[in-house]
Amino acid sequence: MMLWWEPAPVPFESLEKHDVAIVFSGVTKSDKTPNDRVYFNNGADRITHTLQLYNSGKVDHIIVSGGLGFQQANQSPAAERLKSFLVMTGVPDSAITVEPNALNTNENAVKVAEILNRDFPNQKYLLVTSAFHMKRAAMCLKKQGIEFSEFPAGYLTGAPTLNFDDIFIPKAEAIERWESVIKELVGMATYKLMGYI
Repeated sequence: MMLWWEPAPVPFESLEKHDVAIVFSGVTKSDKTPNDRVYFNNGADRITHTLQLYNSGKVDHIIVSGGLGFQQANQSPAAERLKSFLVMTGVPDSAITVEPNALNTNENAVKVAEILNRDFPNQKYLLVTSAFHMKRAAMCLKKQGIEFSEFPAGYLTGAPTLNFDDIFIPKAEAIERWESVIKELVGMATYKLMGYI
């Protein structure tokens, strides 16, 4: 199911140059201390692949979007944590725009669209998010009238095999993958009812 759900990876060499990479947050831990580093959850490829895109000249500017989320009072916005990682790795501050207020995927799309229309009109945009999250994220951004290319990252699947162990031996990861797909399906149904997509 997850192999079907996640879009295929995009090879770096086949990717055209884009002016702006858009990264939705949701891959950092907000409650871990000390606060002198960035703690990542699953899906860190969202930002590490964006860094690779920037360093290879595939994107000129990076927008990171994401606020505190729910129940994260007294913490730094997720987008600020991602920016601090990019700066630590050598990306200049001038190449990063932070959107620190979005609480969910729909708000990511709405607030990023405002930034794109105001500061980067009529340019080439690249949406970078986890592969399992790409369908909903892309639908939200398209609803805002933004045209963009997709760069899925943070895959939960590997190459399919016909090995006995892979087919017949139960794995705990399978439950986590089903949870991710179900969450996205419920999210898409809810967003459809709310008019977000």
